[in-house]
Amino acid sequence: MAVATWNFNGTLAADEPGVAALTAIDPLGTSAFITDSVFGINRTVYRFDGNQTPSQQAGLSIATTGLLNNDNAYSVDIVFQFESNQSTWENIFGVSNRQSDNAFYVEPGNHLQVWPTGGGPTVFTFGDYHRVTLTNRGDGTVTAYLDGIFQFDLTTTSMDFSAYSLVNPNRLIHFFADNVVGGGQNEFADGRVALIRLYDIELTNTQVGDIGNDSNTGNTGTVPEPATLALASLGLLGAMGLRRRHA
Repeated sequence: MAVATWNFNGTLAADEPGVAALTAIDPLGTSAFITDSVFGINRTVYRFDGNQTPSQQAGLSIATTGLLNNDNAYSVDIVFQFESNQSTWENIFGVSNRQSDNAFYVEPGNHLQVWPTGGGPTVFTFGDYHRVTLTNRGDGTVTAYLDGIFQFDLTTTSMDFSAYSLVNPNRLIHFFADNVVGGGQNEFADGRVALIRLYDIELTNTQVGDIGNDSNTGNTGTVPEPATLALASLGLLGAMGLRRRHA
């Protein structure tokens, strides 16, 4: 069961009582709620609007202290789109308080990737809503799914809160807005988000499939369950490897 759910029905408030609202990162003042078709259903979504200059990127944040346990085991499930391909990296979310380039991205070849470790095989299309799920086992291993399809199992600390404890004491998660120090600071694209859910556990393959059919996503039955997890048995763990970039 999710510990926090944000459905963006005209508010950044959470569905669960006592859970904090998301904080908007909107330096240009142009982000807004709009009506859009999400998997064939008209509903309200939140459009984050900025530009690639680090101080003008847009997105959302949430402090997870008291929401997620004081460890690295958690899962994030997001239904969103990037409106266009910026021919670079696009930040999905990170846990470094925007102090490190290490985060979860769509990379220039249009695949999901945790930088700087590796990525997955399925193409992420722009201008389309996707359901992206990242699970953290809490032992230095993360697993990602795109529309319920297994992408990779990676050994990395890039998504561990403990790796950034000094610069991120409130265990913030930043969605879509990239780092503001170090290399690779311009990795941003405008987009629209329909759902964010946090779990205080690593979701299993079956659980990822089950929540894909949850009516709260507005796409009951249309997002494929991870039947293609057979990819894992074909040795495609991290098959796309690491794509180099220039900071």
